[in-house]
Amino acid sequence: MQNDLTLLTFALDQVWYAIHALEVREVVLLPELTPLADAPPFVSGIFNLRSHIVTAIDLRQRMGLRRRPWSVKNAVLVVPSQEKLYGLIVDEAFSLITLSSHELEPAPDFSPFMSSRQDRFILAVGKLEGRLIPILDLNRIFTAVEPQEVGAWQAKENHE
Repeated sequence: MQNDLTLLTFALDQVWYAIHALEVREVVLLPELTPLADAPPFVSGIFNLRSHIVTAIDLRQRMGLRRRPWSVKNAVLVVPSQEKLYGLIVDEAFSLITLSSHELEPAPDFSPFMSSRQDRFILAVGKLEGRLIPILDLNRIFTAVEPQEVGAWQAKENHE
């Protein structure tokens, strides 16, 4: 069907999420990372992928979820953005799914209640076999960090 959308599914905090499959160059196991001292807390470091430097972003932290130790299940979704490569670290990568337009709903609107980091990243919600799957917008993931977020991270880091 022409209106079908192919998505790559993955988990963060035992919740399934998805991104457009065409935006993902490849999925790799979490490699050893070289940390960067002056990077925001969600930038976990860099790694070399076949002579290309990839900036690793802990997607859990970028979305405001609690940091968790990495394991062998962690995967990195390698995505290009503005002629650079980024690796989105997720808890676990699953599979490709295809959804039709009638299986998609607009993202929930939380703006009347509060300003939530996570709702800024959700493009839509897919419905698959009784499961709701938030679909992330990579353009929003790669937008500039708000000054109040930096202050919150610094305060959080000082208390940990």
